[in-house]
Amino acid sequence: MKFGMFYPVAVASEADLGKGLWGLDRDRYDRTIEELREQAICADETGWTSMMFAEHHFEIEGYHVTPNPLLLNVYLAQHTKRLRQGQMGLVLPNWNPLRLAEDIAMADHLTGGRLDIGLSRGYQPRSVGVMGQHYHANAAGTGRADVEAVNRKIVEEWFEVMRRSWTEDLWDYQGEFISVPPKGLEWKHPISARLKAGVDGDILTQIATVPKPKQLPHPPLFTTLTQSPETLNWSARIGSSVVSLAANLDIIRWVFQTYVSTRPPNTAASSVSANIPKAAAWCCAATLPSAAPTKRRWRRRVKDRRSGRTGSANSVFFEALRMKGQEGPVPKTFEQMVKSGFQIVGTPDEVGEEIQRLKESLDVEYIIFIMYGGITEHRRMLESIRLFGEKVIPKFADAKVAETKRADHEVPAAGG
Repeated sequence: MKFGMFYPVAVASEADLGKGLWGLDRDRYDRTIEELREQAICADETGWTSMMFAEHHFEIEGYHVTPNPLLLNVYLAQHTKRLRQGQMGLVLPNWNPLRLAEDIAMADHLTGGRLDIGLSRGYQPRSVGVMGQHYHANAAGTGRADVEAVNRKIVEEWFEVMRRSWTEDLWDYQGEFISVPPKGLEWKHPISARLKAGVDGDILTQIATVPKPKQLPHPPLFTTLTQSPETLNWSARIGSSVVSLAANLDIIRWVFQTYVSTRPPNTAASSVSANIPKAAAWCCAATLPSAAPTKRRWRRRVKDRRSGRTGSANSVFFEALRMKGQEGPVPKTFEQMVKSGFQIVGTPDEVGEEIQRLKESLDVEYIIFIMYGGITEHRRMLESIRLFGEKVIPKFADAKVAETKRADHEVPAAGG
């Protein structure tokens, strides 16, 4: 099995959040980056698979200060040896797709081919509505059919531009929102003409984005969703793994079955379960009393989400936690998260038993745990990461994987 960590990075503690504009605090951000570096090294040394970050903009309140997760990926890759780096995800309407394709290709080389790519439609109007204004884009989950349609069309068109950037040499594309290259663009360069570099006379007719990614044909893709059939079908068509937030086992089975029926015909059946990672929140401590502070922090987090402080799409998130037979509005409580199985709390043995249950009931091969760096104090984060890595991960790793991990760390990690 694989185990990843997804970080919505806060720059203030549980006690401070909601009481100041902490996103403006330079010293807090410096401290947060240093703590993330230490946590990444700890995860790298203890067998974790990946570390992923959200993309959020204008988070002046301090809850999610990661406007460019790719830069953070590159930085942390320099201090680790085997830990993969990714995002959950890059909000496509916020970007120029050509620039994003180039940045991803560069980051793939700079991380040594340890980059994963998370694709997101974006759910925060403050972010997407500002960053995507040139294309009249806004956030997903608004409930407005016209807004949803534009958002989805931009995401799908942007990815097609990115795919061509990574996999084709010289190419052109005419879409609803972008033309590559624009018609009639002059490029009077004798060397380009002599090398036939996409020039016809003095007119640019094709382009080539460089560099190409280190991984072939491009870094692995991940898409986050709750229960959106359109996003699920699109993800299966492009070969993107789907990270399910759902806690209802019937919903997860539906996700699996829909993915199987929509996936490209050359996808091996045995690989499909690996393409449905399960997202969950967690708390792993040596004893149950030791887990109490983290549980309190999660209760605070749920309270903030419910009150709208985090700017999250409340109904979408909690709808993913609906249990079988549960009717009416889903309670927006920490208790709902625990009962639904989304929140896994306990000692290493208890957490391991819950993971084994998921593995047996759903054939889960990849679990991505939601971590709250900054909200949970650094010492406890390190303790949980190391405890899970040393006591739980070995129960789900074969001998070959364990031997590889030991060999990887005969030399201390760079920057440690």
